[in-house]
Amino acid sequence: MSGSADRRSRFAFVLLCSFATATTPAGAAAATPLTMEEAARLAAVDQPLLTGRQAKIRAEEQQAVAAAQLPDPQLSGGLKELPIDTPEAFSTRRDNFTEFTIGLSQEFPRAEKRRLEGARKQLDADADRASLDNEQRMVRRDASLAWLDVYETERGLKLTRRLADEATLQVQSLEKDYSNGKASQADWFAAKTDAGLAADKAHDWLHHELRMREALARWIGDDARRPIAESLSMPGYLTPLPGLIAGADHHPVIGNLDKQIEASATEVALARQSYKPDYSVEIYYAYRRDFADFVGIQFKVGLPYFTRNRQDRGVAAALEQSHASEDRKRDVLRELHAQISQDYVDRRHFQERVADFDAAIIPDAEHRVEAVRNAYQSGRGGFDTVLLARRSLLDVQLQRLALAVESARAQVRLDYWSASQTASGESP
Repeated sequence: MSGSADRRSRFAFVLLCSFATATTPAGAAAATPLTMEEAARLAAVDQPLLTGRQAKIRAEEQQAVAAAQLPDPQLSGGLKELPIDTPEAFSTRRDNFTEFTIGLSQEFPRAEKRRLEGARKQLDADADRASLDNEQRMVRRDASLAWLDVYETERGLKLTRRLADEATLQVQSLEKDYSNGKASQADWFAAKTDAGLAADKAHDWLHHELRMREALARWIGDDARRPIAESLSMPGYLTPLPGLIAGADHHPVIGNLDKQIEASATEVALARQSYKPDYSVEIYYAYRRDFADFVGIQFKVGLPYFTRNRQDRGVAAALEQSHASEDRKRDVLRELHAQISQDYVDRRHFQERVADFDAAIIPDAEHRVEAVRNAYQSGRGGFDTVLLARRSLLDVQLQRLALAVESARAQVRLDYWSASQTASGESP
């Protein structure tokens, strides 16, 4: 039963490896390794999220020009003074008042109002330009985080495969020793069980790697199938927290809110313009059959006399919107400062723990494996102790990998807040 189960496990693992090979483009194994910086750069190329925002900005800039112009002139025509209850009823020739008219009118909103309307639309475009800057940084951040997910799973897969290979060699060695009576049956079965568990763990890591590569492909397409660079290069210098927090005041998220505050101020100015009337002019020509023709001109002026429930309310609403925009900026600044502080604490915390693992924990775990192996070979220890030490070393290595990746994730988030580029530095 154990042999058939082991064969099924190995068959499933080989099948999944075959799927991984099938989903990798030809020549990918020889392709240049994909770094995190390159993944971030590729994600910004032909990105629908960004091109859509750029199109929206261009549209709003066109609307800003149109909003500052005079309204289109209007052409009118009609029939006036047609009698209906006299002997001349419905005749267009007998009554000297009946006339055919054609007119041209033009409304003249105040120049300042038109200027403010155009400025309001332009501020929408400026706010979206800040949003575009933020989205470019978000794309870099999310692509980098997706790359780190692939890096972690690929490195985890390599570590577990190395353990699986060692376990397989151990089984083969114990099988010979068992046949020659030099090893017990219990040790042989323990080695086979350990090899099966190692293969299953590698199987699980491969599954996660395939899923993470598909997530990375959302940002960079087929380049996500390329081999991942071995090194995890991060800046060796961490910007002090006060500098990071000060930089957040110039983040595009805040820039967008600044434009919204300006837009609210423009809305207040527009609301105050409503107290000042607009006017329009109409010129017309009247044709009368068998009688003299007429021309005329007339003016219309708005009368904003009832301001209590119209203009006053509009100004009050605009002022409240302006206050809301300012409060929103204050709240977002607090949120950004808190998030930057948290990411900064994470970056230092995980970096320090990685250093501890490199300095003592991993060397001690490796020495333990070597010591128990030597003890077993000299007949002074049990094989279970060897298996336990080897599994412990793998767990330690995987913990170190997870800590290094978490440190890199924190740095990527800090780069997003400060907009600094990920530079090559010492490996965590």
